Amino acid sequence: MSMNSENPGSTSLLLRSPSKIAPILEALAAQRQAIAVELPNNQGLFATRIVRTDPGGQFIIVAAAKDEPLNSAVLALTRLTLVAEPDDWHIEFVGVEPTAVAQDGVAAIRMRYPEILTVQQRRQHERRDASPTLMLHCVADAGGIAPFDAQIKDVSLGGISVLIYPPDVMIEPGTVLVGSRIEIPGAGPVTVDLEVRYSEIVTLADGSRARCSGFRFLNAREDIRRMLIDAIG
Repeated sequence: MSMNSENPGSTSLLLRSPSKIAPILEALAAQRQAIAVELPNNQGLFATRIVRTDPGGQFIIVAAAKDEPLNSAVLALTRLTLVAEPDDWHIEFVGVEPTAVAQDGVAAIRMRYPEILTVQQRRQHERRDASPTLMLHCVADAGGIAPFDAQIKDVSLGGISVLIYPPDVMIEPGTVLVGSRIEIPGAGPVTVDLEVRYSEIVTLADGSRARCSGFRFLNAREDIRRMLIDAIG
């Protein structure tokens, strides 16, 4: 699957317009691309594909699983994050209000058309094997309602970085982590808002599992980003 970037200098896109989301969903459907949903509470992985996209941008329909408990687990959710990884791309979007339907006489699941879709080139992820000693401590969403501890590395002047945190924390693309506090050795903490672009589960060097999100700074000055880059080394 080929993608045209709105910004040739960026490998991370956060799409909000139905006119830009539609071609990607239609391509996933046409190519019968595998799509996965990681269910909460260790209920397993729901594997599916898009079988129909509404031209009017009101809904999408995905195939039901052969395993009824998996279908029941999906239908019990109000929101679910769907992930596809065609070729060198990581595509992520949120489905809302899943309901059981029949599509061409076959069991399926319908949900509202996604309001946000993220596209990330997976080559960005190769930097995750940096030494844990180079990571910066962050209290993500410190100014919000559910702060959590995380680590940051691979800060860029373009504002795209990698946030690593416990696997039981679920963050949807487009989420803004308000007032996140990043500790910079020798310079004191800085506070910034972080907009999440994508999320996925990764295996760390010690074999443990963690969740990883790419994000961009919403209000960090260039001098702050340079301080973060210098701190990481």
